[in-house]
Amino acid sequence: MSLAIAGGEAVALLGASGSGKSLTAAALTGSLPGSVRTSGRLTVSGRDTSLDTRRRLGVAAIRQDSFTSLHPLVRLDRQLIPVILRSRNASTRSAARSLAVSMLEEVGFADPNRVLSSYPMELSGGQRQRVCIVQSLACRASFLIADEPTTALDVVSQQLVLLTLRRAVNEGCGVLLITHDVAAAASLCSRAVAISGGSVVDEGPFDHLAAPGTHPETAKLMDAAQRTVRREDIAAA
Repeated sequence: MSLAIAGGEAVALLGASGSGKSLTAAALTGSLPGSVRTSGRLTVSGRDTSLDTRRRLGVAAIRQDSFTSLHPLVRLDRQLIPVILRSRNASTRSAARSLAVSMLEEVGFADPNRVLSSYPMELSGGQRQRVCIVQSLACRASFLIADEPTTALDVVSQQLVLLTLRRAVNEGCGVLLITHDVAAAASLCSRAVAISGGSVVDEGPFDHLAAPGTHPETAKLMDAAQRTVRREDIAAA
């Protein structure tokens, strides 16, 4: 597999369940299980990064289950503010909290102080995902690896998460959106890479992937997306 993402670009990694999407995310973020080996080359902002290290400078992950990124028993201010103090050169804890409030407002929270005083379990899934995105952006990451960030969220929460990711792209961050949801991918990304069995089978703009003659696995994904859109149109009518 070979992938390239520019700063300020969003690219979708598409594939059915079991195609290797999450394993690819784990390889890129250095979170593969100890029994799995990987080889190859990873370059971030022009610098080679060892695939053996678990810390990827300039790369942050947004996982499908926000509870894997947020400690369920620690208040959110105690999780966000230390990250800002380390990465944003905030002079005081008060300054870091003010920046956290501002960043939470940017992702659609009308009550950021309440959010900071909350535990993860007191927020909805969509709210936790937006907090995770703020946490990733607070690290000054150049690239975000978003692994199924909208799965199991309601439609409104999905749109808020995608809007937040779009804002990050507009500010120059590169995003790899890993998903089986073609509609969500098309709303954010300029192009897509389709994989099957851990290998790239198609890549290009979405109109290319929807055209006749694509790989059978790509055609299945596009057909499923079109059926979903038709069902939603019928339900709306």
